[in-house]
Amino acid sequence: MSRKTIAVLFGGVSVEHEVSLVSSKFIISNLDPSKFSLLPVFISKDGRWQRAVLENWQAGHPPALIPDSEIVPMLYGSPPGRFAEIVKGEIKEIFSVDAVFPVLHGTFGEDGSVQGLIDLMGVPCVGVDLLGSSLCIDKIVSKTILRDNGIPVAPFFGFARTDWQNDNEAVLRRIEDEIGFPCFVKSSNLGSSVGVSRVSSPGAVADAVEASFDFSERVVVERAVMNLREVEVSVIGNQDPQASVPGELVVEGGFYDYEKKYHDESTEFRIPCDLDRETQERVRTLALASYAALCCTGMARVDFLVDADTDQVFVSEINTIPGFTPISMYPKLWEASGLCVGEMLEMLVDLAEQRHRMKREFRTDFSGSR
Repeated sequence: MSRKTIAVLFGGVSVEHEVSLVSSKFIISNLDPSKFSLLPVFISKDGRWQRAVLENWQAGHPPALIPDSEIVPMLYGSPPGRFAEIVKGEIKEIFSVDAVFPVLHGTFGEDGSVQGLIDLMGVPCVGVDLLGSSLCIDKIVSKTILRDNGIPVAPFFGFARTDWQNDNEAVLRRIEDEIGFPCFVKSSNLGSSVGVSRVSSPGAVADAVEASFDFSERVVVERAVMNLREVEVSVIGNQDPQASVPGELVVEGGFYDYEKKYHDESTEFRIPCDLDRETQERVRTLALASYAALCCTGMARVDFLVDADTDQVFVSEINTIPGFTPISMYPKLWEASGLCVGEMLEMLVDLAEQRHRMKREFRTDFSGSR
C-alpha cells in the first residue's frame, strides 16, 4: 500500500505560535513513516508559508527553512490538494497531498479560517471543520449554545469593546449583580489561558478587561467555581464519537495559566481521575453532548470545572486543536484509554477522509432532478 502524503501546517500568526511548534514536532515524530510521507509547512508570525526542513529540528524552536521559497495552496485545482513552491516568482515544484493536518493553535488556525481554505483546496482536513471550529473558538458563542442545549456552564456574560467604552459602569454593575467575585475575565477567542485574569474584587476588573481587549474584540466574564477541580476529556470521531477516560489537572497556586501549561513541572496529572464512577460517566456524557452541540468532527478536548464540595459539573470550553506536546492531556487521555498516539493520529486522518467523502456526496448544482 502506498504512503499517504500529509501536509502539516504549523507555527502561525497567533500568540500560541510557540505552542504550535512543540505540538507539531510531537505529531510529526509520531506519524508512522511507513504509512505517511510529510510536507511540513511552517507559517511565520508574519504569515509567510515556507517548506520546513525536519532534520535536526529541535522541539520548541523554529525549523530550518528552504531558502528564498514560499509554499502557496492551490485552490479549486485539478487534481485537488496541491501546494506550489515558488522561488523568485517562479513555480519550482508542485506537491500533491492526500490530507492537511493544521496544527495551528488559536487565531487563524483554530477559528475556521484555515479549515475553509483547506475545503477550497478540495482535500480532507484533519480535525474539526469550519463550522465547529468557528463556533468553539468564541467562548461567548460556544457557552451560549451549550447553555441553550441544557448543558451546564458557569454563569457568564460577554460584551464588546464598544460596550465597555460607552458605559463601563454598566458593565461593572452587571458583573457585580450577575457574576460576583471571584470571577474570571477572558478574551473571547483564545486558548492556552492567554488573555485570562482571575479577579477577586471590583477594583481589579478594569485592568483585567483592558488586558483581555489586547487580544480580542470581545470579553467574557465567568463566575469562578469554588473548590475547583479541573477535569478534561478527549473526544474522537465524526457522527459516532468516543470519549476517553476523564483526567484531572492538580495545579499548585492558582489556575492553570500559560506558564503552568508549558513551563511549570509542578502540575500533577491524574489519569484516570479519582471522581466517583457516577460523576465520571456524567462528565463523559456531557463531553459527547457538547461535541455534538458545537458541530465538532474529528477531535476535540472538552474541559470541565467540577465543584469539589457539591460535585456540580460545568463545561468550561472545547479545544478543537488541543495541545499535542509531550505533556498534553489529549494524547495522554487516549493512551490511558487504550489508544496509542500513532494509532490515534492514523485514526484522525481516516476520519478526515470519511468526512471529506461525505461532503463530496452533496450536490453543488440544481437541475430539478436527482
